Amino acid sequence: MINKIFFIILILLNFITNFSVSKSEIFIKAKVNNEIITNLDVKNEKKYLIALNPKLKNLADNKLERYAIDSIINEKVKKIEIEKFFEIFEDEVVISSVLKDLYSNIGISDLNEFTNYLINNGVNINQVKEKISIEIAWNEYIVKKFSYAIKIDENKIREKLDSIDKNNIVENFLLSEIIFALTSKDKLENKYKLIKNSIHDIGFEESAKIFSLSKSKSNGGNVGWVYKSQLSKKIADKIEKLEIGQFTDPIPTQGGFMILKVSDKKNEKFKIDRNKQLRNAINYEKNRQLTRYSTLQYKRIYNKAAINEF
Repeated sequence: MINKIFFIILILLNFITNFSVSKSEIFIKAKVNNEIITNLDVKNEKKYLIALNPKLKNLADNKLERYAIDSIINEKVKKIEIEKFFEIFEDEVVISSVLKDLYSNIGISDLNEFTNYLINNGVNINQVKEKISIEIAWNEYIVKKFSYAIKIDENKIREKLDSIDKNNIVENFLLSEIIFALTSKDKLENKYKLIKNSIHDIGFEESAKIFSLSKSKSNGGNVGWVYKSQLSKKIADKIEKLEIGQFTDPIPTQGGFMILKVSDKKNEKFKIDRNKQLRNAINYEKNRQLTRYSTLQYKRIYNKAAINEF
């Protein structure tokens, strides 16, 4: 009986000791307003980033940790702001579509395979769904807040399309983008150097997933094919000088900066389907304006937030 009691005491002591050690290993890395970010959060974020961006394995750990901390801060800043106005919930239909894009980009064919892939990398599928839900909610928040300010001049777009002769050969660019803002603690030179080094280390598309504030970030910054005529003269002048694979210096936009990469280019006859071209041009302009407002709003709330790192 005494031996049995002694054995139980040993087990309890061992449990208490392990619990104390485990507890002491968890510490605060940063705070966003009243929400804390622990080293465990950062560790999990690193696993998540590597799972969806396998090239990040090649980075030095200090760089990866920096990306992970910035990623969590970015997410918390958005989440805190969104929850002032409405509850974030999981829209399974939209989430399924985004998940498909995510796993397709890393060469996985279905959700079950992706779920197993995440488990093998120490990531839970629910963690990914939560992150997607926050991004979806942020986009909805921006649309609700700024839809009144979106100005689309359809007549001007029609006139521009009508000015292109149907027999004209027009330039067409396959573009990717990184949209970023400077916070109160940033300098453009340093921020661009950080992004440029990342592009060198892991590529433009993977860097877009880390740094871009645009909706296109989940798809590696892919904008798609864009006619030169759809672009402003300032942007068109910059990208037509680039070779395939090259990217621009930061281009000032309202509230932030944009880096554009030319992934491909071609000359083709302008397609005669005016209605389709009109819809494409309107959608492009609408997304451009929403991205601008998203960047502006993120910059505002980031600068107002109490962000501290330890």
